[in-house]
Amino acid sequence: MGRPEVAGDSGGLVGDVKRRSNATDAGRSGHLRSATLSIPQLGGIVSAMAQFVYIDETGSIGTMTSRQPYLTLVAVLVDEERVKPLGEALQFLAMNHLGWIPAGFEFHGHEVWGGDGWWHSKSPPELISAYEAVVNLLIQLELEVVHSSINKAKLHERYDGNADKNAYRLGLQFLLEKVDRLGQLNRIVVADETKEQELSSIQMVADMQKWGGGEVPGRTLETVIDSLHFVRSDASPGVQMADMTAFVIQRSRRDREGHPDALAAIRRSEGWLTLEP
Repeated sequence: MGRPEVAGDSGGLVGDVKRRSNATDAGRSGHLRSATLSIPQLGGIVSAMAQFVYIDETGSIGTMTSRQPYLTLVAVLVDEERVKPLGEALQFLAMNHLGWIPAGFEFHGHEVWGGDGWWHSKSPPELISAYEAVVNLLIQLELEVVHSSINKAKLHERYDGNADKNAYRLGLQFLLEKVDRLGQLNRIVVADETKEQELSSIQMVADMQKWGGGEVPGRTLETVIDSLHFVRSDASPGVQMADMTAFVIQRSRRDREGHPDALAAIRRSEGWLTLEP
């Protein structure tokens, strides 16, 4: 299989990298500390900074549908010292906007936006307020967002349907290649569980680490230091953050929203996602 080209051509991939502003980057080193690891036998201190890459997807993994033409994988990049603050912030927002934290609670974009599940009693303004508070954590915690999208119709057309089942792994490969280009931090990749894709995706990432072997010829990963980890989303605040972010990206592709307030909220959230490089 040849490698699909980038930016929504007939290969079916579109995507973008959303980064912090220059001003934020410039001031970042002044208030962050890397973890330190003491190695007495070497007689010194090694400073090690790691970054967690939390991944979720939006859009069906299967064949194309008119309602979900794209399969989009979203990664939220969280520096190690911000992992705990992110979890604490999401707990605070759940308590603040729900009034309590139910057992097994997690943030799901479609539930918060649509008033489903634990959010069923909330009014539309309350739902929008909760959603924006969560997405605003991207700014408050200086998190980076990377995404890749597979146009399933174009993928189907290019390969006569033979690559339809590979859409998730293609999107994952392109996503990790983008992440790998963003500096030299050691990275640990954590993705929402997807039973039918897990074994093949773990093997693909291992091949990418060794020799760049993905679904198509590509980049050898230099910064991903461990195997791909799949987790339950309710156990991972980072994956929940990726879910909430992915939903905004999906909704931003719609031609319209049902209410002007909803449209305005999506536009504000888009602004938070498009930070200047």
